[in-house]
Order: sequence, then C-alpha cells, then structure tokens
Amino acid sequence: MPELIPTGRAGQLARCVLVETGQAHTEGTLAPAVDKDLTKAAAPATTPVLQVTGLGASYGSNQVLSGIDLTVPPNSCVAIVGESGSGKTTLARCIAGLHMNWTGDVRYAGQPLPPGIRRRPKEVLRGIQYVFQNPYASLNPRRTVGGLVAQPIQTFAEGRRVRDDSEILDALRAAALSVEVVNRYPDQLSGGERQRVAIARTLAVSPRLLICDEVTSALDVSVQAAVVELLRRLQHQRGLAMIFITHNIALIRSIAQQVLVMHNGQIVESGAVADVLDHPRAEYTRQLLDDVPKFSAAMTSSGDAQ
Repeated sequence: MPELIPTGRAGQLARCVLVETGQAHTEGTLAPAVDKDLTKAAAPATTPVLQVTGLGASYGSNQVLSGIDLTVPPNSCVAIVGESGSGKTTLARCIAGLHMNWTGDVRYAGQPLPPGIRRRPKEVLRGIQYVFQNPYASLNPRRTVGGLVAQPIQTFAEGRRVRDDSEILDALRAAALSVEVVNRYPDQLSGGERQRVAIARTLAVSPRLLICDEVTSALDVSVQAAVVELLRRLQHQRGLAMIFITHNIALIRSIAQQVLVMHNGQIVESGAVADVLDHPRAEYTRQLLDDVPKFSAAMTSSGDAQ
C-alpha cells in the first residue's frame, strides 16, 4: 500500500502511486487519464491472493460442492464455517491441489491454477501451505522435529541441504516453540506442541496463503486459544493471507475479517465477521449461532482481535 504523501494542497494527503505525477484523484476533482504503465505497476496491490469463482466438486457421481465463490485479499483471514459434511475440507483440498475432480476457476495471485499438485509449479506449491486437522497423524513419527521442519525447506530449494539449524530454529521460534524440541520426536510432544510443529513446517518456506483445516478441533479449549492467538499474531507479523476452516463459529471473531457459512456444499451466507455474526440473514447461520459451545467465553477472554 502506498504511503500517505502531501498532494501540494494545504492539509491534503493522498495514498496513491500517481501523486507525484499530478494525476492523483483529490477531493472534488476527477483524475485525468493515467499512464497505462503506472496502472500496471499499481495493480498487484489489489490483486487477491486467492480468487475462486463458480467452483464445483464431486467424488465420483456424488456432487459435494456447487457454485462456490471465494476471495482472499492480501493480509487477511477468511473463515469458512459449517457443520461436518458441509464441504469445507473438500473446498480446501481443491484449493491446495489435493482433490482434482473440480470445475470452475481458481486463481492464485491472479494466475489460474490447474487441478492437482503435480501440474502446479513449485512456487505455487510453496506459496500455498496446508495445516491439517490432526497433528497426531500429520507428522512422521520417525523424524525429529528438526527433520520435519527441514524437509519442506529442502523440497522447495531444489533438494539442497539445510547447511545449519538457523532456518529450522527461526521457524520454531516463529511458531512459539522452544528450540529445545528440535531433537525430539512427535510422540514426545503434547497435542498443542505438535500442531505448532505443523505450523512451523509451513512457516519455514514463507508461504503467502496458509490453509488451516480444523487445526484446533483435536485440542482442548485452553490450547485452542493459544493456537488461535499464534495464528493471529503470524497473520499480522508476516502479512499472511489465511483460510481458517472450522465447525466452531465461536472461534472466528478472534482471527477472521470475513466469513463464509457453508451448508450442503453451498455458501448460504458471507460477509464481514461482525455483520454475519451480529445480523445473520440465513436461517442456517442463526442455527449455528444458537448452538455456539459454552466455551466460546473462554475463547473470547483470550482477546478479541477484530
């Protein structure tokens, strides 16, 4: 985003790449035609990290998603909520390239994505990282924490070996883990620590988009709050775009700016978090809000973000 720059008029500031050319729009005036090259230079600032249009997906003859539209702007978190079986994880897997049987248009940084990981360039695979639901199943029990974090670094660096532990330790610290865990195995860690290791693995390759698929569902309430707080901090510190998938609508005030409510493979409501939660229009959204777990108060006490 451009910095605020004086326009030359008393007390007037503008946030625009065209200020110095004299072509910026100012209050009460219309901007003249702008140079095409300058317009192109400004475009990346408004390009969504992810744009999904008309996505449908199926398993065999069973249609599980239809007409899904989703936009994830830079430096923002979009929550996807709904009951089990609503299609949340299938949507995430389509975006990540883990499910190939879909139609529609999926764009990352403005570029169309083909279905399937094998057809996507490494830079896209590095840029879109996935944190799975179950930390007990997503980590190889035969690798140390250091080995687990080093693996994606080597994968996206054309097979080079990590020369020292600095990259690994930086990723662990970013995930709020003690560097002492580097030589431990997953079964020597708590559930919350395992999920932090899974997050550290993704941070090690500096992604632009982080897909968090029910990452708190296997954790107790106090650990859920800590993991959500970690993700919220990382979003702001690293400028991450995130998709946060959950069946627990009580969590999303703490982390997301936008929310999509899914039911039977379709989006029944979407908008800013406060608008959807405080003024729900869809009956299904109202039902979800009526069923908010009692521990939502515990989540709120950890500090509402937005």
